[in-house]
Amino acid sequence: MVSKAAKQAKLPMAAAAATASPNSTNDENSAEKTSQTTSIAANSALPIKIRTDENFPNLMKLGMYLGIYMGVGTTCFYTLRNHIRGHKTNDFIDALYLCVVTMTTVGYGDLVPHSYLSQIVCSGFITVGMCLFGIVVKIAAKYLVVKQQMVMVNALHLSKKLGPMEALKEIESLKIDYTKCLISLIATAAHFVLGIFVLVTVEGMDFNDAVYCACTTMTTVGFGDESFSSEFGRMFGIIWISTGTTTLGQLFLYIAEVYTDIETKKLVKWVLTSNIVVAKKDLEAADHVEDDKVYGIADFILYKLKEMGKIKQEDISVAMKDIDHVIKDLDVDDKSVLVSDAIQKK
Repeated sequence: MVSKAAKQAKLPMAAAAATASPNSTNDENSAEKTSQTTSIAANSALPIKIRTDENFPNLMKLGMYLGIYMGVGTTCFYTLRNHIRGHKTNDFIDALYLCVVTMTTVGYGDLVPHSYLSQIVCSGFITVGMCLFGIVVKIAAKYLVVKQQMVMVNALHLSKKLGPMEALKEIESLKIDYTKCLISLIATAAHFVLGIFVLVTVEGMDFNDAVYCACTTMTTVGFGDESFSSEFGRMFGIIWISTGTTTLGQLFLYIAEVYTDIETKKLVKWVLTSNIVVAKKDLEAADHVEDDKVYGIADFILYKLKEMGKIKQEDISVAMKDIDHVIKDLDVDDKSVLVSDAIQKK
């Protein structure tokens, strides 16, 4: 029986065919199918567990940790200002400046602890600063992983609604977005140029030394032979070092994101292609050659219509009775051919 054959079919390859209007022409069906593809691709909802906020980085919590670190660190370094040696300007600015270069791992060495107590305190803040860096790395990794999960689940969701072939076409039409990477690159270059300008005009460095200092600062190397020494320069450096290293880190993150998007797109295409291959194998496996039972596309269409609740078993039985009469009149052996022709005409 065709209904029995349809029950054995387990492939999502004919879902899109059931959405076409029975009275539409082929052109109208094609236009409607394209419209449905665009609509579902844009609005297909993701599973709740993927969309919950707990799966996304909590930047407010990270900001709170950084604020606490900066506040406690500045207070401690200000209290131990007499235990810090080096070129000094304003006590509070120097304490905040030392906290920033410690947290960002720049460590110029122009201000250093010289007593046992100050060294212990500074060692503690170095350790805490590295832990905060670990949290940042965790957030970046989680951001990339969650985005990859969203793309994969969305593609599978689209495949379930439209079928693997239509989903594959939709994925192939998507382009990699380089906007964030380009903006971050421009912001990093602007920070670099701004730092050079201040080092030349305020700190009085020549151009080569300013470029060298800006490069070693933004990459957090911080050799210390060139650094901020004036009060205004250190006030500027407190902001510039924090934002500059952050901007460079974001640039690396977005470069990694672009690479991840490219690899994820390859993975999604491979999965969808595999589904198509599996569908073909399952279709062949459903055939029972020894029993002269070969199932065609009409069997799958009937199965999907019944699965979606568009028709009932009673409707199929009535239609099969009509087909039996036609078979007797036309002397046709294969019912699937008649069913397929009837569905295509509709």
